[in-house]
Amino acid sequence: MTFFTAIADVLLYIAFSYLAGYVVLQFVPENRKPPVAASNVLLLLSTVGIVFLSFVPVYELVVFLQSSQGWGDALVNAITGFRIGQGWLITLLLSIILAIAIYFGGSRYIQGLYLFLLILTVGFYSHISTLDLWTGFALHSIHILFLSMWTGVLLHVAWFAKDGANWRRFLAWFTPFAFFSVAAVIASGIIIMFYFVAPSDYANSWALPYGQLLLLKHISIIPVLLAALINGFLNKQQVFQQAWLKVETSLLLIVFVFTAFMSKQAPPHDVNDTLRIEGGGWLVEKLVGPLYIPLTAGLEWTLNGSLLMGVSLLLLAMMLLSFFRQLNAWLSLLFSIGFIICFYAGLMLNISF
Repeated sequence: MTFFTAIADVLLYIAFSYLAGYVVLQFVPENRKPPVAASNVLLLLSTVGIVFLSFVPVYELVVFLQSSQGWGDALVNAITGFRIGQGWLITLLLSIILAIAIYFGGSRYIQGLYLFLLILTVGFYSHISTLDLWTGFALHSIHILFLSMWTGVLLHVAWFAKDGANWRRFLAWFTPFAFFSVAAVIASGIIIMFYFVAPSDYANSWALPYGQLLLLKHISIIPVLLAALINGFLNKQQVFQQAWLKVETSLLLIVFVFTAFMSKQAPPHDVNDTLRIEGGGWLVEKLVGPLYIPLTAGLEWTLNGSLLMGVSLLLLAMMLLSFFRQLNAWLSLLFSIGFIICFYAGLMLNISF
């Protein structure tokens, strides 16, 4: 069940991003963006998708509750008696209104308002808001809002732009917009992380499934930022290179996958207690060796680990080289995946607990 709920989260991120990108681009003058093929079918599918995909964790709760009560009672109880169900009910109502606004070509302001309210609903009923209601609500809402807008605009231009018309004018506003959005996403993400993992326990948490996926998420952000640097700054001639934009969105998808699977793991509020209850990450003991409580992570440089980390940096350099040598952009995606694997394995071989 964990696998399916995680995949549902990945698709949910994509649905929010597609809608957010569409709304943002509606506020951009036609002469400052490439012509983009907007599809009402995809917009409506994304809206309906939000309803069904956000219901998956509610369904998981219903399955759990029905062991002690009937299916109907379990469904009503899950929706009315738990925050996750109440949040889904509000999501359903807002999604219906948004779908109606899209179908009948409603005002961009109305569409933007109801999408914003949907994002606020996600923030209010998020896990972090149960720890610190208003601060958690604000942080998660900011994180989802700016991630969706940045990823969404990129998604539309990378996969649905008809040509590169107005490309330089588009970059003139999108580059600072993306820079600010990325800064907001990273800043809010770091603060959110510290609610679940104390700064002093960050390295120790790598022994746990949650920490392993958190580490992989952080490593996978590096090639995303490099791709963004290439598309926004290193492209000196400001030529429309749609394949490189597609690579950037594909790298973002990898980050989404790690994030979704991480959110299904037990967060290590206390690393040692979590290790005692949940056990270590499935690769940790193979790469690091036996784990002992209390955990005390430290660097112990090994030849194999150092070589792998060196290879990972070479792969990152190859990503840059493939751009400057005008090689096939999809090679850089392979280099990026190789970087993630080698850097992760090298780091783990250089860590002792």
